[in-house]
Amino acid sequence: MKLRENQWGFDLDLDNPFLIFPYLRKIAIDSVGIENVVDLSRGDPGFGYIPSVRGREFYGFLLELDQMFNCPDEHFSSDNRDNLETLLKRIEERANAVYVPKKADRVLEDFHFFLTRIAKYAGEQGLDWDKETIIREIFKYSSVSGGSYLNPKGEPMMRLVVADHFNKRLGLDVDYSEVLMVQGVSHGIGTVFKLFNDPKIGYITEGDYVMMASPVYAPYNNILNNRGIKTYTIPLDPTDGSVDGDLDEILAKAPENLKMICLIDPNNPSGMMHSEEFLEKLAQFAKERNILIVSDEVYSDFFFERKKSVMAFARERTIFLGGISKIERATGLRSGQMIIAKEAQKYIAEEILGGKLGRAKDLMQMLVFAKAPGGVDGEFQHVTFTTGPSQFMGMAHMIFGDDDRNEYLKRIRVNMENFYEILGMEYKKNLYYSCFDLRKLAGEERAGGDAHEFFIGLAKKGVVVIPANLFFSEEMRERKDYKSYARACLPNVTFTNLQKAARLIKEYMAG
Repeated sequence: MKLRENQWGFDLDLDNPFLIFPYLRKIAIDSVGIENVVDLSRGDPGFGYIPSVRGREFYGFLLELDQMFNCPDEHFSSDNRDNLETLLKRIEERANAVYVPKKADRVLEDFHFFLTRIAKYAGEQGLDWDKETIIREIFKYSSVSGGSYLNPKGEPMMRLVVADHFNKRLGLDVDYSEVLMVQGVSHGIGTVFKLFNDPKIGYITEGDYVMMASPVYAPYNNILNNRGIKTYTIPLDPTDGSVDGDLDEILAKAPENLKMICLIDPNNPSGMMHSEEFLEKLAQFAKERNILIVSDEVYSDFFFERKKSVMAFARERTIFLGGISKIERATGLRSGQMIIAKEAQKYIAEEILGGKLGRAKDLMQMLVFAKAPGGVDGEFQHVTFTTGPSQFMGMAHMIFGDDDRNEYLKRIRVNMENFYEILGMEYKKNLYYSCFDLRKLAGEERAGGDAHEFFIGLAKKGVVVIPANLFFSEEMRERKDYKSYARACLPNVTFTNLQKAARLIKEYMAG
């Protein structure tokens, strides 16, 4: 595969980094064999860590029950008239028939725990659901197995779990009606720009500005460039996440046609979270300019000390994007969510969009329309749901994954600390990602080399890292050369491979 016809086969200034890393991976496989490659370019943790064991076991039990309740001889929703006592007896008999006694006891205990937990969330969020209602919600139309079209907003049960999670983690104070499920945060990002940049809506048009911190997840830069939207940059030091300059001055110089603040917090690729002071200043600025805030917080669960979102400071104008794919080690579920408080739904529709809702009756329906294939008029709204298996397995991971999740978080911190220690770099408490300058690790032999050769050379050693140059804004790249910067994803490999990668990077760069 050739991206560019030059001596390297790619160009750090021109080629999408997500096209470069497969090229580097092929070099690594050809050089050392696939079994010896340590790939730090990928953000999916399944390469090194597995989804919740208990969550998967519980979901397996739901599938087993679904085969009993929904089969050629019985359709649960139309045929089943059993009361709660009879339903629970059938469930117990099935568990004892399929599993050994110890496992049968375990899955039955978890099933009752699940019912109790969902009933608690429902009661706290204004729904009067008893255990029989919850069982019927689970098995109606074989939803667990993907047997039906689901609610385009997401099943109420899943939204109950999501709302409870973020209320506890970040104090969002929302209920299930303020949650909209999407197929991963990237689907949410694409939906937001598809909608607000649509000519009929006309909120963000070609030549308008969006404010973003830099460096930033490279597809954000692409999605703006491809739509003719300009970026106004808050420059960050990628090694510690601090603002490079005076934030007040940067905000004061923002162009008049700035329409949105787009946050990735915690940041990708630096792995740093923004301070509450930073968020509060941005929120106040957004209120003064009456602009929208979109906050991608898919990594927020990794930071124990994180207590507030920008939503706490600008509730009426924030679209919050979250997801379980990273923290639950389950990127393949494609389970993400938008959270928009009731007051934001009203304010954004009336005061920011000026009532331009197209064919939709409100902002939430407008977003459902926009997340469908095609345009923003809801032609395919019936297929905008997150799949049933993803929602129910996602719930299982969230409710039963505490032990696995806590162990994973401990291992990530150990990985981060060891990576920096081996490379001789100062660790600044970032998590998940590391963004660093390979040239600063270079010995005399490497110091004057071309950055392209750094990535090729590491790949030949069996280490794949993603070139970070295009994670930086054009404005920052005009002031400084970032071609030798790399992004390493550190939770996606085992501790042994993490140490191996760090040593190989140090050895190669030292020359």
